[in-house]
Amino acid sequence: MLRLFTVTTILLTCADHWTTYLCLHAPVDGWIVSEANPVANWLFTRAGLAMGLLIDTVVTLVAIAFLSTTSLLGPSLKVGLLALVTIMTGYAVLNNLGAITRMGLAPWSGWA
Repeated sequence: MLRLFTVTTILLTCADHWTTYLCLHAPVDGWIVSEANPVANWLFTRAGLAMGLLIDTVVTLVAIAFLSTTSLLGPSLKVGLLALVTIMTGYAVLNNLGAITRMGLAPWSGWA
């Protein structure tokens, strides 16, 4: 179960960062889009979007690696924490996918 949540968290983090980039990298006529996470917003403001996402990715991967391998926490707590991160990141991905769809940036935006 730990391995499943570790892999899922990493994959969703990649999806979150990609969809965040799509939402924020360039203005879209008629849309005002902003980062909802205040910590990420602060990072993007200071480091720029691409560098901020790179920093966020590295920090997240280090945190996941630590959490997955540490002996300081029991297996149940590790799985619980990774499950929480997976749920929160999954929500962010769904939100971002909805945004890029409504803005017409998704490949499937024209289907209907």
